[in-house]
Amino acid sequence: MDATPQHPVLTDELLAAALGPDPKPDLSARSPRFFHRDLWERLTRAHPASPYVLHLPLIAVLTWLALRDLSFPTTLALLAAGALAWTFVEYWLHRLFFHLRPDTPARRVTAYIVHLHHHAAPADPARIAATPAYSLGLLLLLFPLFRLAGLPASLALLAGTSLGYLAYEATHWQIHHGRPRTALGRLVRRHHLRHHGDGRSNYGISSPLWDLVFRTRNQ
Repeated sequence: MDATPQHPVLTDELLAAALGPDPKPDLSARSPRFFHRDLWERLTRAHPASPYVLHLPLIAVLTWLALRDLSFPTTLALLAAGALAWTFVEYWLHRLFFHLRPDTPARRVTAYIVHLHHHAAPADPARIAATPAYSLGLLLLLFPLFRLAGLPASLALLAGTSLGYLAYEATHWQIHHGRPRTALGRLVRRHHLRHHGDGRSNYGISSPLWDLVFRTRNQ
């Protein structure tokens, strides 16, 4: 007969991983099941191709809508600005939210679900890409801010942010599952793996720009 779970929502496997000693990264490991309910558990996993299936059509539609009111050079500049905005969001999201100070059991479990499972099982293909709900939800949160620039400009900025997000996903996948063949690729990989080594530096993944600006880069 199965033992009664410790928690009605969270699995014992998750609680043991989150509240126990910090595990050493294991490239062959898979992150634990988080939730008892199958639906909730499925929402924490994503196929590595799902960001591209979801965001490439979105980028195309947003860019087309922006081009109806804006010139091509203006749209291109706003796409670049949106991509730059993504790197800023990526840096602070990673630094402040993904690495919550684990000073209470609730924070330790939250931090593990949000991100620290990736430090324990960095090559888990089911949890290396953001879920559709997470990536689209983030864009929805940014849209009111972009809307201050006017509707056509906000659409181009949102498309650029989505492009930046896809660059992040591609870079992160290549770091953990690829073999960089260029000096730049090796530099970006080394930058991110140093973050996995200490968890307190190198928060930028697609770019080290904001680590340089805010002096959190560990060479």
